[in-house]
Amino acid sequence: MPRQPRPSRRFALSARSRPGLFFVLSLCLLCLSACSLLTPKQESLLPVSPAVLGDRTVEQQLQIRWQGGERVIDAALEIEDGRLRLVLMAFGMRVLSLDYDGKTFTQERFVPHAPDGVRILNDLMMIAAPRDELQNALPAGWTLEEHLASGISDEGSVSRAAGREIFADGVKQIEIHYADCFPANPWQGKVTLKNLAKGYELILISHEI
Repeated sequence: MPRQPRPSRRFALSARSRPGLFFVLSLCLLCLSACSLLTPKQESLLPVSPAVLGDRTVEQQLQIRWQGGERVIDAALEIEDGRLRLVLMAFGMRVLSLDYDGKTFTQERFVPHAPDGVRILNDLMMIAAPRDELQNALPAGWTLEEHLASGISDEGSVSRAAGREIFADGVKQIEIHYADCFPANPWQGKVTLKNLAKGYELILISHEI
């Protein structure tokens, strides 16, 4: 059986195990269904291997904003030996789990109106995947631009990505801004992704363990 990320004990319960909270959580996620991030649709998974992200364990918070609403979801991410596992929680209850090894993608929803795992994983790849791997994975006609910032690190004067923009046939679809630190590290601190085409903003706050 594949090993799930190891969130703290308070995240170990499925929402189904607590009926009252299951109802409240389902109602809240029903409100979220107005946001296209959380509406399951026929979206293709970007063919980026988790191996390019490196082995790591990360605690995350997803702040999802759209016109008329905002919600917060916690996450536990683990990448090990080329396999990515992600568990999403809300109100201390498991909402969604997904597993991806670069070839096979599976997801399990524990409540109605749970987030779309494909959309979330695509956003994560657009934020964290190396430039060349991401560009090669984008659909035909899509292009990636990176904005560089210069600064001083332990290695001396260096340039790193400060932001990304993704275009479809010349029309901007995605804006990504790495906010908190230099060099840009998507696994530590705050990253903001704006999906201009679908009308939502994802603020990802990460802490690598």
